[in-house]
Amino acid sequence: MKRKKFKKIAKNIYQIENVLPEKVIKKIFSIFKNHNYKLWKLISQKKPHHYSHIFKNSSEFLPNKNEIYYAKFYRSDKLKNNSFINFSVKKFIFPLIKKYLKFDAKNYDIRCHKLIKNNLFRLHFDDYAGAYAVTLNLNKTWKWDWGGILSIPAGKNEEKLYSISPTWNSINILFSGKKFAPHFVTPVQPFAKSPRYSMTIFIK
Repeated sequence: MKRKKFKKIAKNIYQIENVLPEKVIKKIFSIFKNHNYKLWKLISQKKPHHYSHIFKNSSEFLPNKNEIYYAKFYRSDKLKNNSFINFSVKKFIFPLIKKYLKFDAKNYDIRCHKLIKNNLFRLHFDDYAGAYAVTLNLNKTWKWDWGGILSIPAGKNEEKLYSISPTWNSINILFSGKKFAPHFVTPVQPFAKSPRYSMTIFIK
């Protein structure tokens, strides 16, 4: 197994590489890839008032109050209950979180996602779902220009942006409270060679 690499990208934004044994990550990827397409539910969200009260701000770099929040993606509620996936999360991912970030993951909720062309998430917070969002990336190969890039503004009034490609067998960890780490995922491009698979674990 490759050596794990922990890095702090910015305040409350972390990444750990080489998280799972190769045979484990390959099996989880296979479960996602071979999952019955009828069990992937299309989620299409449009929220006209999202930026006028939930995400109110005056920054020239962030959405203004008149803009609409959009998200479009596929989610499987059946996959979240898969016994092998849950076993792997508890055995391999939670101990790493405790080791590097010093907190116990007890109450959690798994969301299994698939993004295809033109799927995206506009800027949002995940505070409703949990204090921490831990995302396992499940694409062996992914190019920067395929889209699907996790993007995190450095601050409300800064031009700087942290961009994180969905690197195979890595987890991105965001503190998801409203004071930190609002984020978005850029649209997946039509020429991307595969869907973008990921699994986000929201920890209460």
